[in-house]
Amino acid sequence: MLYLIGLGLDTKDLSLKAAECLKTADSILYEEYTASITSAYISEIAELAGKAPTKIQRSDLEDNVKKTVSAAKERNVVILFPGDPLVATTHHIIIEEAASQGIRTEVIHAPSIFTAAIGESGLDIYKFGPTATIPKISERYKPTSFVEVIKKNLSNKQHTLILFDVTPEQGNSINVEDAILTLLQASKGTLDEDTKAVFMADLGRAEQQIAYASMKEIVAMARSGKIRSSCIILPTEMSFAEKRAVETHLTSST
Repeated sequence: MLYLIGLGLDTKDLSLKAAECLKTADSILYEEYTASITSAYISEIAELAGKAPTKIQRSDLEDNVKKTVSAAKERNVVILFPGDPLVATTHHIIIEEAASQGIRTEVIHAPSIFTAAIGESGLDIYKFGPTATIPKISERYKPTSFVEVIKKNLSNKQHTLILFDVTPEQGNSINVEDAILTLLQASKGTLDEDTKAVFMADLGRAEQQIAYASMKEIVAMARSGKIRSSCIILPTEMSFAEKRAVETHLTSST
C-alpha cells in the first residue's frame, strides 16, 4: 500500500488519520522540493512513527518514480509532502504509476498554501484566476510567462495568487525583495512600487504575517526580519465585503 500524506503548513498540522498511518508504515519517505520542512517537524514524525523518515529527491518522484513506487508492492510505504499532496501536479504521476503496477494508494490531505492564503486574505475564492509563480532569474533563465498570467487575470478582473519559486535542493530559492523586483521589472509598467497587494509570510505558523500594503512597503517588511516563506495576492476590483476584509490587514511599514 502506498500512502501520500500532507504535512500542512506547520508542525502539528499532521492529522490523526495520518498519525495512525505513520505508526504502521514499513518505510517513510519525504520530499521538500516543493516547500521546506523544518528539521524539528521531521524529528517529531520520527518519534511518533518510531522510525526515521528518509529524504528523497525530485528525481525519485519523477524520473525514477517507477522504482520508488514499486517498493509499496509488498510493504506499507508513506511519502510525506509539505502542504497538500496533490496540489503540485507532478504528484499525480505517483498515483498513475502505482495504478499501472497494481498498487493501492490512499491520499491523506492537509492544509495548503492555496487554500490558506486565499482564505486568510478575505478575498472571494471564486474570483481568482490562475496562480502565477515568480522564478529565480539568471543570465540563462529569464521566463516571463508568469507576467502574462497576471496580466490576463487583471484583464479578466480576477485576483492572482503569486507564489515565490522554491528550489531548496539548489539553494537558490528566491527571496521576497528579489521576487518583488523581478515582478516589477517584468511587468514593464503594469505594476509599480505603489501597487498594493496582500502580503503573507509564514502562513499557518505562530509568526504568521499578513499585510495589505504597497510593493515598496512589502520590501521594507521583508528587510526588517527573517521570513521563511512568502506569497502575495494581487487583487483586482473588490466588492465592498472584500475591501473591508482586506483592509483589516492594512499596515504602514515605511
